[in-house]
Amino acid sequence: MDTDTQPRIHLPPPYTLHRSTEADVLAHAARLAPEEGAGALVLRQAPGRLDVAVVLEPESALKDAQMAFLLGMVAMADALAAHCPPERAVRLVWPDEIRFDKARLGGGRFAVAPGAGPDDVPDWMVFAVELLADRPELDEPGRFPDSTSLAEEAFDPPEDIVSTFASYLMLYFDRWAHEGLEAVTNRYLMRIDPPLLRGVRRIEGDRLVEISPSSGGRKSPALMEALGATGWRDDTGPRL
Repeated sequence: MDTDTQPRIHLPPPYTLHRSTEADVLAHAARLAPEEGAGALVLRQAPGRLDVAVVLEPESALKDAQMAFLLGMVAMADALAAHCPPERAVRLVWPDEIRFDKARLGGGRFAVAPGAGPDDVPDWMVFAVELLADRPELDEPGRFPDSTSLAEEAFDPPEDIVSTFASYLMLYFDRWAHEGLEAVTNRYLMRIDPPLLRGVRRIEGDRLVEISPSSGGRKSPALMEALGATGWRDDTGPRL
């Protein structure tokens, strides 16, 4: 839980904060999920990293509930956009990479209770994000131009980002419940990188569909198959 020796993070109910020293917040949250249930938020602030994972308890079959991943990505992207210099964009690469001003900042991960098939309601799911908080080990500026960090880009404090993410996550689940999934996925589509200059993008089932003069009706791989395909992370976390 939160302590007096660390910056305070303001989380609305029903979140419960669990600070972690483990390397993998997704695995940590998955272990907590059966007992702690929905709203358990696992946070790891380690040198170079800001990682957060949230336990979810879906009420629909996995084939529908998995779209919570896109909701989580939108919530984090919008939280980052609220706490960064205004002249540059937070973008998403389908389905799980987060970029800032064309540089890789981190990405999202997902876990589902074992044994849940597409038509089963999972006992729990976990959405997690791993971000590069800083890159102090770099002795040469520009050595890794394809990535960047929160500190280098003058983002607001990590605690503010996490608090805003938690609030957006609640807001977008509420919109999903009352306005339908498109109320959230449309925001996801607005952040897809690169921007589509001609044509349209939409979410069909669990796939991204792009209809443009150059692509015809190109469909992405299914969501769960596409996770990690952009190569934004290695075995230890976000790549430099």
